[in-house]
Amino acid sequence: MKIYLFLFTFLYCIATQATPTLAFERYGSIWTARMDGSKAQKITEGYIPEISPDGNYIAYNVVDKSGSRYLAIIELKSGKITPLKNIPSANSFNPVWSPDGKTLLFNTFINNNWYLALVDAEGRGFHLLKNTLNEYSPAWAKNGASFFSHDLDAIYWMDFKGNLIKKWNLNEIIPQGSMSSASRIHLSPDGKTLIMDVDMNEEILKNWNEPPPALWTLHLDSGKTTRITPKGRPAWNPFWINSEEFIFLEQGINEKTPGLYRGSLKSSSKVLLLKNVQTPSVSR
Repeated sequence: MKIYLFLFTFLYCIATQATPTLAFERYGSIWTARMDGSKAQKITEGYIPEISPDGNYIAYNVVDKSGSRYLAIIELKSGKITPLKNIPSANSFNPVWSPDGKTLLFNTFINNNWYLALVDAEGRGFHLLKNTLNEYSPAWAKNGASFFSHDLDAIYWMDFKGNLIKKWNLNEIIPQGSMSSASRIHLSPDGKTLIMDVDMNEEILKNWNEPPPALWTLHLDSGKTTRITPKGRPAWNPFWINSEEFIFLEQGINEKTPGLYRGSLKSSSKVLLLKNVQTPSVSR
């Protein structure tokens, strides 16, 4: 009997840990939901959340009464919030978790310029990264020893000493594309492919005031880029579920707010998960 109970508990823990959790922003609050969009619940006030790989924590932005933007982490089980205020800047945002869930990579504003920086999950060990002036949307490499970012004109792959590993000029890999500081890039779990949203030089839609974004992939070895969303429906904020499937935001011509969808590289079909969503992420 004890053996059966142990096996049941072990299998239950595996099943629980293997179920991804969504985190997203909605109207200035942080929410979570199951992978199918069910059981959505508000967690706390905040912006630009990213859930940790193990699904136990969410890193996000808080704006205080003075207008300063700082980082915070909430433990989902207990609700404990840890403000990360030992950062020498009153303006930091867009925290992204390392593969081991121990470190955050983020944007910070120092001496009138944007940089990328590191801090651990306790708010210690702040480190400003070399050669990251005015780079945005950081994404960790698979091994946690390097990272990706962009400066609106090019996508960079660098190590944490500031050495360039590889560079892709945007006008060469996507000639009709452009990027903003909000354009997201994210690496697939197998470490082979970046997914990103790129603003396209296409007809502006009735409910869209700027170049509509589309999703693209970039294969790291070959440098090949592939558009994976069609014209006519702006799509942005992609985040890998696994190395074939991903979540993203999309908004149609007659829709007032974006919806969260699940897509796949192997199919043009998609599944609506939730409405009224911003900055989604998913745990492993």
